[in-house]
Amino acid sequence: MKNLNSNELVTAIKSNRIKLIISLIFLLTTSILIYIGYKEQHGNFEVTTSMQEIEGNENNLEGKEAYIEVTMEPFVFAAYESDGKRSDLKYYLVMDKENFLYVVYMNNKDYTRLSKSTINKPIKITGVTEKIETNIKELAIKAYNEELGEEYLTLDNFNEYVGPILLNTNVRIDDSMIYYILSLVTFTLFLGIFLVWLTIELKNKKVFKNYTKEDLEKIGMQIYSLTNNPYKDMKLYLTKNNIVDLASGIVILTYDEIICAYPYEYRYNGLRINKVIKVITNKNKTYEIANTKLLKKDKDKTIDEIINILKKKNSNIKTEYTKEVKKEIKATKKIKKEKEKVKK
Repeated sequence: MKNLNSNELVTAIKSNRIKLIISLIFLLTTSILIYIGYKEQHGNFEVTTSMQEIEGNENNLEGKEAYIEVTMEPFVFAAYESDGKRSDLKYYLVMDKENFLYVVYMNNKDYTRLSKSTINKPIKITGVTEKIETNIKELAIKAYNEELGEEYLTLDNFNEYVGPILLNTNVRIDDSMIYYILSLVTFTLFLGIFLVWLTIELKNKKVFKNYTKEDLEKIGMQIYSLTNNPYKDMKLYLTKNNIVDLASGIVILTYDEIICAYPYEYRYNGLRINKVIKVITNKNKTYEIANTKLLKKDKDKTIDEIINILKKKNSNIKTEYTKEVKKEIKATKKIKKEKEKVKK
């Protein structure tokens, strides 16, 4: 991009660069969310809340990820049977390094990891907390008291010594879908803003290709000389020789090259959402100027005013896109092609 002294043109360029920065921020956010989702999905995030901490909060015990640092070989006290076969999942009593007792529901693989041959230091197990049903409590009490040789645990003191919840190591909380959905939202925002930036960037490059720095400086000076510009809020500048619209990228046109300028409405479900002026040049190029989205009132009146000004600048400008206008554009295009052939 050329270095310019025109504040308006420079602002238009910088405004588009901000769109690029915002889009890249959304892309970075997308990458972070996908990374967190992947970690959640594969259980790579470390569980940082202990069972002891959770049991200290009586109002919110179940459905929480937690860990226990086990220091003794688990003591099995119950297992389900199906068709005469014991389930791989069993109920165990375990003890942590602070000698607190817990009920754990886990499989043989986890149990083997906590056997006497391997548990020479605290081993961390993780899972999700669940309420201990009364029948499981009764089985745990019976097994523990028989092992101890005295009536130590009862239903009355069970919550005090063991707690009302167990740790199920076979399930985990997977919030990955939430992160994947959020990443889809941020990626859509990235894509939308990036495409807007790219469209405007390509439009600006065409302008800079057709005008020298000196030409742009002259146009910038003409913009500066407009001391009272009623269309400044629309980022539209009707200078002595040019139309300059900076609402969405840079559009620079001379009055002489315009064949047709007519109002155009964008509607959604029958409701008008925007009104602009469509401008067609003698090169059969169509541009949009006078974006009324940037105005709060008098949109129709403003559009009519601008079209009248264009007519004063070039009395040959048609204000309706008719069949005659289409024929004129084709004829102009044909003459241009013939001139180019003669040059060759």
